[in-house]
Amino acid sequence: MNPATILKLVLLLSVVLLVMAIGLRARFEQPMLLVRKPALGLRAMAAMYVAVPAFVLMLVWLLPLREGVGGALLGIAISPVLPPWAKKGTAVGGQTDYVIGLQVLSSGVALLLIPLLIAIVDRLFGVQTFLEPLAVERVLLITVAAPLALGIGLAQLWPRAAPRLAGIADRVGGPVLLLGVVVLLVVQGRGILALLGGGTLLVIVAVVVFGLLAGHWLGGPDPGNRGALASATVLRHPAIALLLASGAFPQHQAAVIGTVLLYLIVALGLAAPYERWRR
Repeated sequence: MNPATILKLVLLLSVVLLVMAIGLRARFEQPMLLVRKPALGLRAMAAMYVAVPAFVLMLVWLLPLREGVGGALLGIAISPVLPPWAKKGTAVGGQTDYVIGLQVLSSGVALLLIPLLIAIVDRLFGVQTFLEPLAVERVLLITVAAPLALGIGLAQLWPRAAPRLAGIADRVGGPVLLLGVVVLLVVQGRGILALLGGGTLLVIVAVVVFGLLAGHWLGGPDPGNRGALASATVLRHPAIALLLASGAFPQHQAAVIGTVLLYLIVALGLAAPYERWRR
């Protein structure tokens, strides 16, 4: 295997472990909260899959962005929550039921809405994607659905061992993910630096700030859940974004990868002070 394949497998393993740790700490009924309380679910999905995509579409329509950048931002805007995000969601005060429900619901809604939003982009901009129909479902299954279900199932079978297993998964997955991200940033550093000019950074900052405001405004009456939704609205699944944008712009891979990584850096950096304020 080449180094790039090894790095992808390491990142995948770390994400699977962190999501499984979330499931080990969850109860079986928690993912159903936003189904039992549809108003909360509708507000959350409006922030993630209506407000942010509409804002990004407006920016792509109005601004002369370089090739691949707009596609990457649109891919981010319609991707579900970052897989290991749940720990951040509870850290800002979100109820565990709400956080787990948001993780599951956003993945399910993404599966339904991504084909529709791809068709809208094709109609507005004439951009056809060469994405394999089952590719998005496969990534979500491997990185979110399967490890979360496995963790919840293990917690039901061995409730006493679940906290210890979750701790082991966190201690292994967290450092491995951090190391993999650092290596990826070093490898793609030149591509990220190349995107800093031409207004790309300002556009990314605008998208992140708008996402935080939309999530905060639509998060409902509970302050903790409001903070969790704002965080989830800007911290999206990078693998899904890369998959979508790469399928639409296969000839601009460097710009797509650089934009997604730069967005993650900006999102984590701008979300941090907001999250400290919500705590």
